[in-house]
Amino acid sequence: MASSNQLDTTTLILLILGAIIVLPMLMMGMGFGGMMGYGGMMGGYGTTSGWWPLVGMLVQLVFLLVLLGGGYLVFRRVTDSRSSRNPAMEELRTAYARGELTDEEFETRRDKLEQSK
Repeated sequence: MASSNQLDTTTLILLILGAIIVLPMLMMGMGFGGMMGYGGMMGGYGTTSGWWPLVGMLVQLVFLLVLLGGGYLVFRRVTDSRSSRNPAMEELRTAYARGELTDEEFETRRDKLEQSK
């Protein structure tokens, strides 16, 4: 149950960080502000029009997707290494789930495996 709560917390943190990063990027990509506010340093003169704001937004979104994809791959590698630390314990749990072991056998073998760490 702890890993489920940890996953929920991780997901919530990633969503909040994503919103904090994505919303300003979308606004700047569409030409609404940046460091100088709406209109920029020239007071609105010389702003781009046409499809250039979309290109700026697309480049930022691609960068964000690459960043989030890398973070996801790192997260998967960390969680996979945690679950595969003890294959004997996983096999014991699988055998117990299939009904091949009684409660007493499972407890005895689990205790032996935990002592052998």
